[in-house]
Amino acid sequence: MVFQHMCMVRVTHATVQQSCFRPMMLQPLVSRHQTSVSGPFFVEEPTVAPSGKPFDLGPFNFTKLPEGGASVRLDRWVKKHVCSSWHAAQKLISSRQVWVIPPEHSTDQHRKSIMFPRFRPRCHGSTQVEPSQYIYFPRSMKPHSKALDRVPENSDVHSWILKRILYKDSDFIVIDKPAGWAVGDGKYVGDENLEKLFPLLQFGAQTLPRLVHRTTADMSGVLLLARHKAASSYAKDMIKQRAFWQRSLWGLVCGRTPKSGTISMPLCRERRGAKEVAKPCREDDGGASALTDYKTLRFSPLAGGLSLLELCPYTGRHHQTRAHCAFGLRAPLVGDPLYYELSNKLNQETSYGISYHSEEARNERKDLLGPQPRMHLHSRQMSLKTFANKDVVITAPLPKHMLESCTALGWLQYVYRFDHQVAQLNPWTAALDPHVGPALAELQKGTRTSQMDTTCTMTYAQDEGSEGVGTFKTEFVDMKSSVGRRSKRQNHH
Repeated sequence: MVFQHMCMVRVTHATVQQSCFRPMMLQPLVSRHQTSVSGPFFVEEPTVAPSGKPFDLGPFNFTKLPEGGASVRLDRWVKKHVCSSWHAAQKLISSRQVWVIPPEHSTDQHRKSIMFPRFRPRCHGSTQVEPSQYIYFPRSMKPHSKALDRVPENSDVHSWILKRILYKDSDFIVIDKPAGWAVGDGKYVGDENLEKLFPLLQFGAQTLPRLVHRTTADMSGVLLLARHKAASSYAKDMIKQRAFWQRSLWGLVCGRTPKSGTISMPLCRERRGAKEVAKPCREDDGGASALTDYKTLRFSPLAGGLSLLELCPYTGRHHQTRAHCAFGLRAPLVGDPLYYELSNKLNQETSYGISYHSEEARNERKDLLGPQPRMHLHSRQMSLKTFANKDVVITAPLPKHMLESCTALGWLQYVYRFDHQVAQLNPWTAALDPHVGPALAELQKGTRTSQMDTTCTMTYAQDEGSEGVGTFKTEFVDMKSSVGRRSKRQNHH
């Protein structure tokens, strides 16, 4: 009883003591840099302490969003005002080099966040920055202005990209992507990327075509572009729901595969030097589910076995078809040195399918397909439903290196027969299109005019007595047009 009374007395004394000091704790330090009458004060100049002495910001700088404005995502603000790359913006935010501080924080809290990273609030790219909030960022970084890449006025480039159009309507454009060309600009991409040629595919639209999906630089075939923002947003949303298209890829693999089946193998990314590869991984360990349906179209027993597969990826993981062929079917793609070596190493460790990767089979493949063949993976066909509720099937012809391989294996007639059957499923033709047809006709007319001018220049040079130059130019035009052959025949007589 006495003990309880002592505890009550102590608690009562502590309560009284705390109530005595409470008014002093609630009174903030008001200076000329802080405006407060009651409640939390707001810092007007976070770099100046209440005593009036400023402190150094070090390698950082700050800005305050204006009052009355709209909120903005942190990653978008960083990309616009600090750096010019989404990847760099996410790195700065995740490493706490960029952070946001509310206006009710004190000057001491601002100073601690600059000096010690552990006092910086954890932010994400999707963090909404409200008006009157402070954003801290590295002082030395600033975005560089990206000049628009001008496409050279070259009729050959223009006609080349126009002839690769497979389908076009008011919402989408489908082109035949060549092998070796990157879709867009990047760190390890050279000057050849298709985004630089998008101004040639605008055809009077208000905006440039937009990429709906991406493919690797080594893969060729069907590539879908959206002509406006609404079509791009709709297509991407439907692709996420697996309800927009059906794609089929053709790939030539090493080995004999079953007639048909489904590969269900979760994949995750792994860094190998400057590249990222996909490797099998359990979903419990962070692997993403990946499904690919396959069907064997042709098989040849040459070179240890070569199979022509039709691959229909249900999901869109990084290097999904290449990894599923290498690890799921144990039959890597021809011309894929990265996954070929990984698959060969796996086969040697598990003693499975060694005959497909023996030294004798490798030498025979070199004699048949060449010492360093290109990757034999081609986006062959795409079927989708347009905004006009029309079912369209678009087929891209095989590239030159795959046609040569099919010819060496005796499958050329099968390829031609397939192309003839699917040509009737795509009613679009370039000659009947109101934009592509006249553009091609104008380019061909300009080409013929330039050839006529070259012929006239050559004839004048011959009359002046420059036989060497005239003979060289006559032979050049002789291969290009009938006008050159007629001119050469007259000069001979």
